[in-house]
This record gives sequence, C-alpha cells and structure tokens, in this order.
Amino acid sequence: MPSLVSRARAFRSTDHFKRLWKYASVSIISTAVTQVVLFSTYHVFKLGTAIECNIVATVCASVPAYYLNRNWTWGKSGRSNIWREVVPFWSISFVGLVLSTVAVGVAAHNADRISHGSLERAIIVNCANLVTYAFIWTGRYMVFNRYLFGDRAGQSASMPETASTSTSVSIPEQGQAGASGPAELELGSSEHASREAADPAR
Repeated sequence: MPSLVSRARAFRSTDHFKRLWKYASVSIISTAVTQVVLFSTYHVFKLGTAIECNIVATVCASVPAYYLNRNWTWGKSGRSNIWREVVPFWSISFVGLVLSTVAVGVAAHNADRISHGSLERAIIVNCANLVTYAFIWTGRYMVFNRYLFGDRAGQSASMPETASTSTSVSIPEQGQAGASGPAELELGSSEHASREAADPAR
C-alpha cells in the first residue's frame, strides 16, 4: 500500500497527469456547453427534433474544445496546421457526432415508453448524449495525445527538416574533400622534383 500511494503521488507530479487533468477540465466544459445547448434548443425553445438539436449542441461545444485542448491542454501555439490538426480533429468530432446522434435518436424514439412528459423526454435525450461521449472520452484523449497535439506528432513533422539539414551539411564536406585533392597532388609533385634536383645520379 505505501508503494502504491508513493506511485500515485509521483504520477501527480508528472506532465502527463497535468495534461490529463486539463483534458478532463476541457471535457467538463464542453459537456456542460453541449448539455445546456441541447436542453435549451430541444426542451425550452423547441427549435427542432432531438437529432437536429444534438447536431447544433455538438458543433457549439466542439469549437471551444479544439482551441482549449490545443492551446491550454497541450500548450500548442501559433497557427493551426490544417491537415495535421484541424481536419483530424473535426473528423473525430464527426464520428462522435454520428454516434451521439444515433443514441439521441434512439432515446427520443423510445422515450414515450418511459414517460410522456416533455421534461422527462428531454432528460432522457440529454443522458443519451452524455453516455455516448463518456464512452469515447478515453479514445479521444489517446488520439489527441498521439497524433494531433502530442510530442510524437511534433517529432514526425520535424523528421523531414532534420533529413534535409543533414544532407545540406554533408554536401559541402564532400566538396571540401574534392577541392583538397589537387592541392595534395601538386605538393607531392613539387617534393618529387626537389628530390631529383638534389640527387642527379638518381
């Protein structure tokens, strides 16, 4: 037991724990936005069906979630890379949107069997959305950390630059080696001529 406690304390001081804690905080924020928008558009204002309101709520929550995860959780700065960050993020968000929309549609279709009240129907729809994103929460973190915003994504992006730098350095070295060849031949020829002048009998 003491070793387990010490390991837990050591893990709390690592960068991975801090990143995971920030990711959880962003998830709480985005979940709150999703739930509020979904409940308001579906139950309070009745702007559309459960599926339509779920799409609106997911999009509203995904925009701040991207910038919070990129800039705060993983500490990325500068302009976003379209193909390495933006497109994969929205592709993952689209998968979550499809899964949550299916769950919300099934929940809304079967809500009448549980209760006929509009408030109860809205709660069932919100719970379907919440449970769906709870299931994919860990998978999203692993993809974000490994391929989008983590250190491995930055290392894979910098590999071509490293290769080009090493090639440009090796070319001048070869040129210098080739340039020193004639000078060494001339030096050898002058030494041979001086030896013949010093020893005529030879």
